[in-house]
Amino acid sequence: MKVKIPTLLLDETKCRQNIRMMADKASVNNLIFRPHFKTHQSLEIGEWYKQEGVEAITVSSLGMAKYFADDGWREITVAFPCNINQIDIINDLAARIRLNILVDNKTVVELLEAQLTASINVYIEIDAGGGRTGLNVSNLTQIEKLLYDVRNSSNLILKGIYSHAGHTYYCKGIDDIKKTAQKSLNQLTDLKKTLCSRFGELEFCYGDTPSCSVLEKFDGIDAISPGNFVFYDIMQLGIGSCQIDQVALAMACPVVSIDKDRGEVCIYGGGIHFSKDAVVEDGKASFGIAATVRNNNWEVLTGSSVSKLSQEHGIIKVDYDELDKIDIGDTLLVLPIHSCLTAQCIGEYTLFNGSTLEHYAKKSLSFS
Repeated sequence: MKVKIPTLLLDETKCRQNIRMMADKASVNNLIFRPHFKTHQSLEIGEWYKQEGVEAITVSSLGMAKYFADDGWREITVAFPCNINQIDIINDLAARIRLNILVDNKTVVELLEAQLTASINVYIEIDAGGGRTGLNVSNLTQIEKLLYDVRNSSNLILKGIYSHAGHTYYCKGIDDIKKTAQKSLNQLTDLKKTLCSRFGELEFCYGDTPSCSVLEKFDGIDAISPGNFVFYDIMQLGIGSCQIDQVALAMACPVVSIDKDRGEVCIYGGGIHFSKDAVVEDGKASFGIAATVRNNNWEVLTGSSVSKLSQEHGIIKVDYDELDKIDIGDTLLVLPIHSCLTAQCIGEYTLFNGSTLEHYAKKSLSFS
């Protein structure tokens, strides 16, 4: 195949298999499956989830929530600290869907109570090790105070606890992921026993792709909300979350220059297409793994990776055995480091049959 400009290819078969795998895992464990749509942000891919029985989803912004609510999704969790400056969108969504939001402080609870025109469901966000947002899992006094604040509000319905174990993204290998994830789950399970004895039934929702990909049991948890698994990427491959044949995205880029002395190929595809996320091994940064497409599948070029990115340029170090097989005008693929950001940069997907799927990025200005 040949492309004129950087084109994000989606392997529909792999993507559907990834969705089915996680949906089956949730079903086997009697978990509510609230997949995070921040990775794909596509109405059409959302339909593939519906075909696996998914009814409730998670997003990362209120604008994204509106995008999917307009497409018929009736229960949506916004897994981002509540932005009170968007109270107009919150009230619009609250009037027509089951809206779940995250809070981690009393100020937001008070502001919501004063400005809401319809009821919403609230998760208390808990930091179980990621160190981003949320109340520390060990701070029981602070957690209970916020639970009481929510329960005593007239328009806020206490739904439960939400936690994202973002620190699993620093793991190396399956055993490391399991150890890190299980520690977080044990902390949340202990917290659940205490809180449910005092506040009644609460839903505990937990989610990150590494944990949900490698764990087989989720004792004590009621719901999971991973997102990246829908595509996976080279970062997840390095962590140990997936195998190379599960990576469902590849950027197709034209070859525009070849330097045989340096063993380098320049592609039309740079930081504005991939983002500049990198994986560093032995002091060397990789911005993606090079591949070719054969029989509607990726075939990785051994020893080849994107070594440098600028705005439009991508420099790929290529083994000399492979270099002689590449000509200017050919198309090379790059399996992305971070599929979420790469998809956001491009704003649409191209399937092997040439059809395209929409991405929220191309609609987002009207929802900001």
